[in-house]
Amino acid sequence: MLDDGKVDLMRSRCVLNDLSGTAEVVVQAGAIAGGVHVHAERPSLPVPRQLPLGTRGFTDRVDQLAVLDSLLSTGSDRELAIAAITGTAGVGKTALAVHWAHRVGGEFPDGQLYVDLRGYGPERLIDPSEALAGFLRALGVGGVDIPEEVSERSAMYRSLLSDRRVLVVLDNARTEDQVRPLLPGSSSCLVVVTSRRILSGLVVHHGAEVVPVDLLSAADAVSMLHRLLGSRVVEGEPDAAVQLVHQCARLPLALRIAAELARSRRGQPLEVLASKIVDEQTRLDVLEIGDDPRTAVRTVFSWSYRQLPGEVARAFRLLAAHPCRDLDIYAVGALIDEMPRTATRVMAHLVRAHLVIESSAGRFGMHDLLRAYATELSEREDSAAVRTDAVTRLFDYYLHTAEQADRIITPYRYRVPLDGVARPAPDLADYDKALTWMTIEMPNAVAMCRRTDGVLDTRCWQLAYTLRGYFFVAKQWDAWIETHERALAAARRVADRRAEALTLNNLGLAFLERGRLDLAARHYMAAWRLFEKVGDKHGVCNALANYATVLHYRGDLEEALQANQQALGSYQQVGSRRNAAITLRSIALIEIDLRRFTDAVRHLDEALVIFTELALQVDAAMAMNCLGEAHYSAGDAVQARRAHRGAARLAQGCGSRYERARAHHGLGRVAKRVGDHREAVEQWQRALALYTELGAPAARQLQADLARLISAQEVATAAQG
Repeated sequence: MLDDGKVDLMRSRCVLNDLSGTAEVVVQAGAIAGGVHVHAERPSLPVPRQLPLGTRGFTDRVDQLAVLDSLLSTGSDRELAIAAITGTAGVGKTALAVHWAHRVGGEFPDGQLYVDLRGYGPERLIDPSEALAGFLRALGVGGVDIPEEVSERSAMYRSLLSDRRVLVVLDNARTEDQVRPLLPGSSSCLVVVTSRRILSGLVVHHGAEVVPVDLLSAADAVSMLHRLLGSRVVEGEPDAAVQLVHQCARLPLALRIAAELARSRRGQPLEVLASKIVDEQTRLDVLEIGDDPRTAVRTVFSWSYRQLPGEVARAFRLLAAHPCRDLDIYAVGALIDEMPRTATRVMAHLVRAHLVIESSAGRFGMHDLLRAYATELSEREDSAAVRTDAVTRLFDYYLHTAEQADRIITPYRYRVPLDGVARPAPDLADYDKALTWMTIEMPNAVAMCRRTDGVLDTRCWQLAYTLRGYFFVAKQWDAWIETHERALAAARRVADRRAEALTLNNLGLAFLERGRLDLAARHYMAAWRLFEKVGDKHGVCNALANYATVLHYRGDLEEALQANQQALGSYQQVGSRRNAAITLRSIALIEIDLRRFTDAVRHLDEALVIFTELALQVDAAMAMNCLGEAHYSAGDAVQARRAHRGAARLAQGCGSRYERARAHHGLGRVAKRVGDHREAVEQWQRALALYTELGAPAARQLQADLARLISAQEVATAAQG
């Protein structure tokens, strides 16, 4: 097996195949890595601003804010400061953490990181590895550079935050084990954790400051009503306000909902609302929150729910079927089977009722207590068929919109017919919009693949297959592997052998990207056998070409060459010209390693003719860069420079920053060889900036090479002086 540096070099050549015969993807600068600008000594990082919106009507919490403020003034020789905000559900832990974080944001010039760990909601718990991957991406680490093991991710995260002033908010944690890998190693940072439990391990082993958040005092609860309803209303009916506070159990979440009910009935006395809530309590069970059975928030929820118009009430119930907390208006429309305009009106009603939260413009979420209540209502009032139909429509939205985005991101992929129908979707008219939609909705799409409903198995493997192009761009291997393993199980449940083969082939690519060559080979061979059984010659050929890449990575060059030549013959026989040209390019890369430079140049020239005739500029730019590598390896600096310059022009024309980076990299190598070190430094600096913006693996080695070149140049200059 090759060492990591060799595998990275090979991967940087982009010779990996997919079912269409290597679909090259153009990644816009900064789309994945956040536009990192690299300095020779230490890369600068993006400044993440991940805090959610603050909460309207936040009530003082003076004592808790004072404790949090005190953590800012601790001496510079202290250990990492950690605040552990604890309290029952709906008591305002997140509101306190986010309010304080916004208030002191200026104290953390290097940014604020935030993650909802979903410790107590109905959704799947966020594990530390997943949270770390998100933080690393926010800090500018390209997907290809994110380690696989959680310990390695945590180490990289600590290194990036070393001596940087960053506030980290870990919301809704369940256990110490969920939090510990997310702690920075530097005392320059500060961590705020919220949980329903006192995470004693953080206190004992990390010196966390416990910040308990209890139910509001009666006075503070009335003060909150003042903020939400206005002093004139509350002071006009002080006894009713106190009664309303009591019926809401002094819980901020319940008070917000009750206040919205009161605002929606201006002119109706508060006393009427309070008395109706009392009536509801005689008919409803108490919803236990934590260890306090006295908090009857279901009563408040039910009163608010019963005031909703029928279509809005139905929407509230069906929202519980969404697998994550955050969804856009088009997903809402799919769930409730309405057009976006109607869905917008419905959600505005629910936001006003405080039954959903508008987390950002056009995106909505739901508190886990409300989600549990909505689920309860839906199971009681909606038939199983109604709930299944809602989820099916939602699946169709993610599946068909992902397909629209993928056609822009990876336009030459082999397509499969999709189940279901396209739903109304946002405008995905260009690459940036398509990539942005995929990036935002990826967690939701992955969550859809986790459903094990047999009715949706076909959609499950189709969605995973459709997401593969984005995963390849973003290097989101964890999600890639998870969705495809679930898709593989779904394909087997519906006994679709071709779907199984397609999924195995894509899993092989994920493992190949991860450097797990044995697993990649195993999946490719299994896909190969299945494609042969179902008579899919195209699939057989692609599995073979993919397996040839494994052989190349392993250093089995002659065997890799034979496999590619066999694939080439098949492509030529069926007239698949683009796939044939891509295979010619792969053959040439092997021939370069075998030092058969004349053959490599000939095959690259053949590939270039096809790419040019088909107007495939990205593929042509790749081939031109490979041609530059061939001439450089053969010792022909003039031809190498000419080829890389041609690649740079093609890459500029089609917007491929990666191939531009390769071209500058190659031009720098040529300049260094002919002794023009100033030109070499300039070309490598351009290449390094582009590689880093894209999160390309080639950046690591080039950064080291550039540092050595600059050092050597400085020594030479000093000697001349």
